[in-house]
Amino acid sequence: MKLLKTVFCIFLVFSLNACQPTQSATSKVDANDFASFWIWGDIQTAPYLVHAKELYILQGEIRYSKSKQISTFTPQGVSILKLPRQKIWLVFRTHHLAWNEQNYQTVFKRLEHWRNQGNQVQGIQIDFDSRTHDLKEYALFLESFRKRLPPSYQLSITGLLDWTNFKDQKTLTILRNNISELVIQTYQGTTTIPNYPQYLKRISAMQLPYKIGFVQNGLRQNNSNDFNEPHFKGYIIFLLRSKT
Repeated sequence: MKLLKTVFCIFLVFSLNACQPTQSATSKVDANDFASFWIWGDIQTAPYLVHAKELYILQGEIRYSKSKQISTFTPQGVSILKLPRQKIWLVFRTHHLAWNEQNYQTVFKRLEHWRNQGNQVQGIQIDFDSRTHDLKEYALFLESFRKRLPPSYQLSITGLLDWTNFKDQKTLTILRNNISELVIQTYQGTTTIPNYPQYLKRISAMQLPYKIGFVQNGLRQNNSNDFNEPHFKGYIIFLLRSKT
């Protein structure tokens, strides 16, 4: 009889555990569940933006023109709006780090134009896909950029998952001293990278304030441990133009 009771108890424990939701369960990224967004196009009419607290708005990209032999700025994204209720970050996509003086001045003028409309402009986000082994060069660029940026503005950067493998402490110290946040992107294009949680396990070792970026309608692995991580600052959702 005791043996039967023991077997029954073991079976009951396993049955209960099997019924419990696991932290590795995935769910679809619903923009209605979040309050911070990247905006790459004119989608301000989306219903969930009414409740948005923070917007990262694309303003343009910087490329090197081989034909003109000069670094050029191309306006992109959303034109200047009056959005006084949300915190605003202006995003600039760059394909190289050899900026000229005109590039800097164009970016800084955009800041003032948005602020003059009564917006709560937090600062600039640089979107640059640096290779992991070139992060030192990128960190030095950001250090120089931070010195140029008016002190009232913050500096944010996007980051790739592979950066979590980076361990050079001197470079990481430069980043800590000059950026306000690192936003790790868990997607490519409109597709979630399947094994992204494995990279995020290493992000705390970088000791950088960070946010996690998801793509709208992508997949998210539910992880309550994010909120227990002292460097974790929240989520940002990349909105797709075709979705409302």
